[in-house]
Amino acid sequence: MTFSIVSLINIVYALLALSVIIAAHEFGHLIAAKKAGMKVERFGIGMGPPIFSIERGGTKYSLCWVPIGGFCQIKGEETENADNDSYSAKPPFQKFMVAFSGPFANFLISFVMMVIIFNIVGNPFSMKIGEVLPDQPASLAGLQAEDRLIGVNGDYSENTQEIIRAINDNPEQEILLHIKRNGEALNIPIIPAETERDGQIVGMIGIQMAPSYDKVSFFSSVTMSIRQMGQFFHEMLRFVGRWITGRLDQDVQVAGPVGIIGMAAETASVSAAAFIIFIAFLSLNLGMLNLFPIPPLDGGKILFALWEGVTKKPVNKKLEIWVNTAGFFLLISLIIFVTFKDILGFF
Repeated sequence: MTFSIVSLINIVYALLALSVIIAAHEFGHLIAAKKAGMKVERFGIGMGPPIFSIERGGTKYSLCWVPIGGFCQIKGEETENADNDSYSAKPPFQKFMVAFSGPFANFLISFVMMVIIFNIVGNPFSMKIGEVLPDQPASLAGLQAEDRLIGVNGDYSENTQEIIRAINDNPEQEILLHIKRNGEALNIPIIPAETERDGQIVGMIGIQMAPSYDKVSFFSSVTMSIRQMGQFFHEMLRFVGRWITGRLDQDVQVAGPVGIIGMAAETASVSAAAFIIFIAFLSLNLGMLNLFPIPPLDGGKILFALWEGVTKKPVNKKLEIWVNTAGFFLLISLIIFVTFKDILGFF
């Protein structure tokens, strides 16, 4: 693998962007804890020794050398403490809000990023045919660059990937492809060529898609951002369900921190819009992963708060600390394993 100055700059951009979404997550916890009257003992961005620290309002703020990670240490969150300004002494609803505020901050920053891109740059998910390859079914059928795919065999969809999947599912079978050209709807019969891809036989017509960046109004950008986030949540839950049940495709890879930085750097080399959209989805990913009911993630703390709210009794602190510690070592082991696979992927 060769690195250029541009590649290094893109990696720096990726690290900074990752730090921003982690900082937003921890900042959400900080604001909610302060509003609930909890003492935040330490708040930091990054990991390792601090570059510098400053103390304000009883909280020590730090910027650390390793630009990945962050922390918000709240009094009584990890230890037994009966003081009025401790996490342990607060009612379940406030504990719930403090735990949920981190993922919510990630959802909010993702939403803002998407609205900005949709409203200023255009919709990066609206696709058009960027190139028609010669001597392929598409060129023989008369498809042209700038054509829009709008459906297959009477099934219309705004999701280009669904249309492409329908094409892939019909090798050597004639389909009716619905397109839009210069505002005019056309129906074009075409037979996808049988092609082997990743060990499977699929239908291909010989086109390369490209974003069309259709301009949208501010109101439309808001609704489209909400819809995209909803689709992501659905796909994420579907992925987790297939992973837990062992039905996940073998060619699907899970990336760790090294892989994520690599992907972010790659999207930075494509365009600023692609980079921002990637970071927006990465922030969504971080927020949603933290909602999983696994200690010591925020979802685990939410689960403990809900248990306390229903039973009217706090979870035994020693048990909570033991479960959090076990969960922490499990997560660290998983991160190390995935990171090791990421590093092997470079060679």
